[in-house]
Amino acid sequence: MAKGVRSKTRHGLAACLEIFRRAQFVYYHKPSRDLQLLREWSVLAPHQRLRDDLDCLAVASAVVELLGRCLRDEDPHVELYDEAAVVLESLDHLPASPLPFLWTFELALFRSLGFTLGLESCPLTGKPLAAAGRGPVRYRLADGAFLHNDVPLTVPHDGSISREAFAVLAKLPTASREFTGKLRVSPAAQSELTAFLTGYLEAHLPVRGKLRSLEALHWNKPFD
Repeated sequence: MAKGVRSKTRHGLAACLEIFRRAQFVYYHKPSRDLQLLREWSVLAPHQRLRDDLDCLAVASAVVELLGRCLRDEDPHVELYDEAAVVLESLDHLPASPLPFLWTFELALFRSLGFTLGLESCPLTGKPLAAAGRGPVRYRLADGAFLHNDVPLTVPHDGSISREAFAVLAKLPTASREFTGKLRVSPAAQSELTAFLTGYLEAHLPVRGKLRSLEALHWNKPFD
């Protein structure tokens, strides 16, 4: 609770408490109550520019929605805070396509929560997936594994994604911010990646349904 936040003379004002603003807070904490009292606050990064672009705003909202769905109160994840801060800062530069920053954040989320995707090699053959040839790449949701083309089709799997979609996934964990900001992905691969990452999250956490924030992407022109 922030007392006097709407007062024009109050340091920080209500704008400091808006969503997407990275800020520093001093507050009185009492374990016996759910509502804590804010003492003072200051903005570290306002992230104002991303609010001027509907696509960037939708992706920023999706990051916040993911954090709200997957984390519990008073369960700090410093690495995810840092990853979210990088995404918001990157969106401030209005990249050509903001979705890759969301995918990068989701991969970081999986790593932090303990179910990293296996993007380098096939667990059944030990062969690198980057040299698996053409055609779709099969995956297993239970362990986040991808199967090399040499694995028989009779081996159980949960589905497949195109070679383009897999190549993007494999590149993102080590890609620079500049590369990610310039990345162009076909609409079909975008849909595949968004659906796959949502399904993988649902398979490992009690989180169901699409990210409502991303519905805003359909209000504007499609990504290209």
